[in-house]
Amino acid sequence: MDILEFLSNFPPTEKWFFIGVRWLGPDLSFFKALKQIQSGRSIADMSQWGGGERQILAEKISQILHKQLGWRSAIFVPQDVATVAFYGPSFGIIDADIAFDDMVEMLRKDYSMNPTISFWESMENSTLGQLIDGLLALR
Repeated sequence: MDILEFLSNFPPTEKWFFIGVRWLGPDLSFFKALKQIQSGRSIADMSQWGGGERQILAEKISQILHKQLGWRSAIFVPQDVATVAFYGPSFGIIDADIAFDDMVEMLRKDYSMNPTISFWESMENSTLGQLIDGLLALR
């Protein structure tokens, strides 16, 4: 199964770049591939979470990502890169902060969790599976 991950040259780190102009900036066509990968998944793929609390939390976060960021489905797998899932399926989406805020609010309300900034920083390069396992370890 294909996972959601950015290309090695995205996001761009150069000071000057031209968005979407392939010979002057990063090629953004991979967003289409990300959408196809994610929308091609079935509900059976959610079984990779293994059931229990892990899967329940994964489903809640997946619903937020789907609703707020416009992913075509709410199907994410543990191997998906968390920053890709939270970035969204298109370049420059402005709702990424809203999705993160909604997740933090859900964690506070449903799990009485308020992860610290250092926790979020430690998860910067994590997969969704690592993020969810880290969150559950805080309980």
